[in-house]
Amino acid sequence: MAKGNSRRRKRSTARKGSQGGMTRWYLAAVILVAGVVAYDHRGRLADLPGGQELMALLSQPEKKATTASVAARPKEHTGAIARKPALVPPAPIGRPLQQPQAKAVSFQAGNDTFYFCGIRHDNCVIDGDTFLFNGERILVADIDAPETKLAKCDAERSRGSYAKARLRELLNAGKFTLVGSQGSFADEEAGKPRVVMRGGRSLGDILVSEGLVRKRASRPATWCSQSARASG
Repeated sequence: MAKGNSRRRKRSTARKGSQGGMTRWYLAAVILVAGVVAYDHRGRLADLPGGQELMALLSQPEKKATTASVAARPKEHTGAIARKPALVPPAPIGRPLQQPQAKAVSFQAGNDTFYFCGIRHDNCVIDGDTFLFNGERILVADIDAPETKLAKCDAERSRGSYAKARLRELLNAGKFTLVGSQGSFADEEAGKPRVVMRGGRSLGDILVSEGLVRKRASRPATWCSQSARASG
């Protein structure tokens, strides 16, 4: 009898335990269903007593999700895009800048237009490759004439005097044209470098052909021999 009673007690205890465990699952399912129904009808819950508190509890996950999504967005940077400066090609190396040549000027001279400087100082001849034209100092750019006042020997002074007189004759022979030259040998004191043209030929070439002057070079040539000395 004692064994039978103990068996009945164990069975009743097991039944009670199983019923208690099922009850918890039933309650959890009812709460879950009620929560789903309440969430679907959350618009009407605000009118019920205690509905606002329940709405606050239901809306907390939604607010957190919204905050998280806003925080996850990357920051947008606005502003004007800086433009790259335009590339300027460098100036070529080894090529000097060329200045524009002076315009050709034509002039009609007469037999008494040019004198030797000292008598007049507007149109006059200084030496075999330099003269004044309207008071402006002109250097014949394509020739090198012997000196007269600064001659280093008698031969240079004599040839310089002939070249000076011949240049005056050529200038007074008629119309001539002054053509600009870019000779780097000239400076402001020497005069403005010009090529004197008449009939398509340089007057300097005429003086060279007559042996009175030489073609201008980078260095002035000597007109005296080593043994020759200037007198006076």
